[in-house]
Amino acid sequence: MKISLGAGGVRFPGWLHVDADAHWQPDVVADLSQPLPFSDAYADFLQSEDFIGQLTFAQARDHLIDCHRVLKTGGVLRLLTPDLAVLVDHYQRRDPRVLELWEREVGIPLQTRTLGELMHAALTFAGQRSFYDEETLRALLEPAGFEVRRVSYNESDYVELRGLDLRSPDNAISLYLDCVKR
Repeated sequence: MKISLGAGGVRFPGWLHVDADAHWQPDVVADLSQPLPFSDAYADFLQSEDFIGQLTFAQARDHLIDCHRVLKTGGVLRLLTPDLAVLVDHYQRRDPRVLELWEREVGIPLQTRTLGELMHAALTFAGQRSFYDEETLRALLEPAGFEVRRVSYNESDYVELRGLDLRSPDNAISLYLDCVKR
């Protein structure tokens, strides 16, 4: 079983799509801040792009523990989210390409002057509640029982997880992780 969590309107052939918003017509309507509506060791693969940031830190920890529960041993969670470390680095370097992208795609004004203003604007955009860097995600994933592998855009050791990533490296802010249930 392959399940996409927080799928929105995105559809992957052969995957079960879960979202809290019935407007997107998911296969399963479920609040992902609550326990997943699946039995233990139900899925081979889980995929989630840009959802984890909509949860508080405590909710994210609980969600990842529940993802571990739902995966079969050896199953994989493909997790994508904006990389806080990259965002901060680009901001500190005032990378014009990224600043223009933020204004165009996220609505964060180019004149944002401080890191605090940037974070406030980013956190109030589209229900975002938190941002993660690799170290913080590892601190949540590894104690939950995952082996974490940083991977690249649309790349994976698992053919089922290749070609699913929607946000390309052109925007230079993504963190891509394959998290294997031990």
